[in-house]
This record gives sequence, C-alpha cells and structure tokens, in this order.
Amino acid sequence: MANGTIAFDTLQTSGQITGTSKSVDTDYVVNGSSKCWVTLIGTGTAAILDSLNTSGLTDNGTGNHTIAINNDFSTVNYSLTTGIKGVSGTSHAITVLDIDTASSASSFKMQTLQSGSSQIALDCPLLNCTAHGDLA
Repeated sequence: MANGTIAFDTLQTSGQITGTSKSVDTDYVVNGSSKCWVTLIGTGTAAILDSLNTSGLTDNGTGNHTIAINNDFSTVNYSLTTGIKGVSGTSHAITVLDIDTASSASSFKMQTLQSGSSQIALDCPLLNCTAHGDLA
C-alpha cells in the first residue's frame, strides 16, 4: 500500500464545540502545538515518566538534567516553559534553563535551584518542560 498526502487549510468541528468559532486555520495548529515535552522524576534515579519527541535524559548531578530532543529544532531560538513540584521543607525552587551551556537545537538543560540568595542546587520530585518552535 502506498502512502499518500492529505492537504487542507482549515479544520472544522462537527458541532462539539460551543461558541461562534468552529473552525481554525491549520497554520495555528502547526505553529501553536508543542513540538517537544517531557515529565521526569528528578529525585533518586532520574527518569522520564512520559514525553513527546525526546530521546533521552542525562542526570548531570543534583538538580541538573539534560534532555535530548529526538527530532531537532530548526534553530536554537525555540521557547521553553518549565514547571516543578516543590520539595517539602524547603523554600520555593526555581528551574533555570541552559544556565551554563550554549543553546542547542538537539537538547536543553534544566537546573533546579532553591530560591533565595544562595540558590543551592536541589533535586525536585517532578519536573515538566514544554518546547515550542519549528522543527528542522
């Protein structure tokens, strides 16, 4: 069986959505969809729980992880958004992206630090990151 191509410019709902807008240009879907996301355990043995378009995780030490992207971005100018589950008994934690390496189209680094003036590295139980941009 040969594979084919389906080309269309607009998606339209069959009436399941309420309101006035029931169609969307496919450019909005393609450009607005996450191209890579990951949920990982950051304590103990770091591990990816679930993901899209990732090929691996490197645990670089306390609070420091590198995520390998399976299908690279076209440039280093993609957008990353992170979230974490806090650590009980500590002040709030923050996640910093790519703090001490140059950006790469094929991977990104996440560092989790305890907020405050000392910003000590710390492992968090759960980390999330979503990437938006154009794939190569």
